[in-house]
Amino acid sequence: MIEELISITVQFIEAIAAVMIAASVVAAAVEIISAAVRHGLRDRTTEARLRLAERLVLSLEFLIAADILKTVVTPTLEEMAVLGSVIVIRTVLSLSIAYELRRDGHPRRTADE
Repeated sequence: MIEELISITVQFIEAIAAVMIAASVVAAAVEIISAAVRHGLRDRTTEARLRLAERLVLSLEFLIAADILKTVVTPTLEEMAVLGSVIVIRTVLSLSIAYELRRDGHPRRTADE
C-alpha cells in the first residue's frame, strides 16, 4: 500500500518535472523568436538562455526528489546504485547550470525573493 502510494507520488513528481521542462523550452523559444522579430536577438538571447537555465535547474531538482523517493521502495543494492548514479548525474547537471548562471552575472535567488 505504501509502496503504491510512493510510486504514484513519484510518477506525479516526474510528470510535473516533464511539464516544467517542456514549458521552459517553449517559453525560451518564444522569447528568442520575439527577440529575433524585434532585432534585439543578441542581447535577448542571453537573457532567454539564463531564464531557461534557471527553469531547468528547478526541473532537475524535482527529478532528484522523485529519485530520492524511489530509493525508499527500491529493494536491491543494484537498483539503488543505478538510482544513486542518476541522482549524481542530475546533481552535477544542476550544479553546472547554477555555476553558469553565476558566471554570467546572474545572482542566485534567495528564499526571500
